Amino acid sequence: MTVEEFSAAKSLWKFFYAQECFRRVESTCALILQNGLNENHPAYYPFIVSIYALYGKPFKQSDLVGAIPKKMVPAEFRRLHDVMIEHRDEVYMHTQPGHKSEVRVRVSYIGTSKRRNGELMSTEFYARPLKLLKIIGLCQAMQTIMEQSRVELQNRYFPTHLPKEEGEYPLNVSDAAGPFFLPKKPPFKP
Repeated sequence: MTVEEFSAAKSLWKFFYAQECFRRVESTCALILQNGLNENHPAYYPFIVSIYALYGKPFKQSDLVGAIPKKMVPAEFRRLHDVMIEHRDEVYMHTQPGHKSEVRVRVSYIGTSKRRNGELMSTEFYARPLKLLKIIGLCQAMQTIMEQSRVELQNRYFPTHLPKEEGEYPLNVSDAAGPFFLPKKPPFKP
């Protein structure tokens, strides 16, 4: 492969992978909203963590292919993007005690007595339904951008690099001296 082809293979990998991540984030947000889930539902927090984790994956450095540049995020969604990456990094993926991830005690009095009750609680962020709608919009916009970028590369490189024999061929993102697609692998069985 040429340097340009190797770079294109890596970009093709990133764009497709990112599009899939954004699609899954959108569907998870929709599932929460459609089913009226809230922070009292046992699956709510794991869904929220998955939303932030999956959204952030394409923007994090990968040793082989790199990251999707922030400049690809439409300007109207950049603030939301920044908040999601910040929460992903500091709250959901790499929690450190501090102002964004505190454990507090909520003190209350029982009835009219002087007896106090202490209940531990966490200050971790929970995305509310209004934010989930905005995340859906962001993910739809990012899916469109990724698809346009991916299709452009496919149209440019598939005609000359697509293997001639039917089968499944991994995209080569690790060996600059190798072919655009690696030798055929057994079919993927979901």
